[in-house]
Formats: sequence, structure tokens, C-alpha cells
Amino acid sequence: MEQVSIESGFRVTVPKKMRNGLKVGDELRVTVDHAGRIILVSEKRMREILQRTAGMWSGRKDIPNDGVAYVNRLRKGRRLRRLGVTRRAPR
Repeated sequence: MEQVSIESGFRVTVPKKMRNGLKVGDELRVTVDHAGRIILVSEKRMREILQRTAGMWSGRKDIPNDGVAYVNRLRKGRRLRRLGVTRRAPR
């Protein structure tokens, strides 16, 4: 385990052996996990991964482009079924 110090202005230096794949100017997302560990994720790498997985769903007619609306529709249907409410078929 590496030990680093937080410098003035909250600057953290990443140890050399952990810099693989990082370049000066790269933007990193920073978060803290449930154990209190600082997690650094390359913004560029994260976008590459998301683009790869998004491609699996492109061109599908049954899933709208707005994923949030789709998930909300699914959740609404589950809530209605759980309450025993059924929707009437359109006329």
C-alpha cells in the first residue's frame, strides 16, 4: 500500500508505480468508497468504456434513446403491478 500526503490546495501526488496510463493533463474523477479509500478514475477511460457498452443498445426499436425515461417507465410498471393496478388498453 502506498502512502501519500495531501498538500496545500488539496493536491495529491500519485506514486510513480501507479501512474501507468496517466498523462499530464488527464482529467480524473475522484470519489471515496465505503471503506474510505480514494478512488481515481480517468475521465477519458470511463467515457471509452461507456461508449463501448452503449453501442450494444444502439439501433434498438424497443428501447428509446432517453434511457432515463425508459427506466422510469419500467419502474412505474413494476409499482403498478405491485399495487395490483392494471392499465387499461388504449381504445
